[in-house]
Amino acid sequence: MLTLSLATLFVAAIALYISSKIDDDVFKAGMRFTSLAFFLITLFCAPWILKCILIAVPLAVVKLDSLSAKNL
Repeated sequence: MLTLSLATLFVAAIALYISSKIDDDVFKAGMRFTSLAFFLITLFCAPWILKCILIAVPLAVVKLDSLSAKNL
C-alpha cells in the first residue's frame, strides 16, 4: 500500500510540475485535474503518517507565507 501511495504521489507531483511549465490553458487545466485526482488517491491509499505529512506541509507553507515580511 505504501508503494501505491508513493507512486500516486509521484504522478501528482509530476503533473503539477508540468502544469506550471505549460502555456496552453486547456492542457494546464487537464494536468491540474490529474494532479488533484492522484493527490486524492494518495490520501485515500496512504498510511496515516503519510496522510498527516501531506496535510501538514501545505498548511505550514501557508502559515510561513502569512508571516512573511511583505504582509507586515
